[in-house]
Amino acid sequence: MQALQKRVTALEQASPATNTEPVFIHFVALGGAKAQIERITKGNQEWQRQPGESEQDLKDRAIREVPPPQPNTSTVFLCY
Repeated sequence: MQALQKRVTALEQASPATNTEPVFIHFVALGGAKAQIERITKGNQEWQRQPGESEQDLKDRAIREVPPPQPNTSTVFLCY
């Protein structure tokens, strides 16, 4: 396992991340393409959309409350 981690680290350093913006992955059911984001999770953190809060405001709030990513990594949020 340690050898695999060394390989992954070497690959990450050889190809720096070009995307510094957070990535939001929105899970929707079939036919639910217009579904609005009501909840965002990242690891053990969770944000619920508040009454009157827009999707963008919810995303902005989640971004503000998460530490910046480590070098050569991206921040990925899961949206439901």
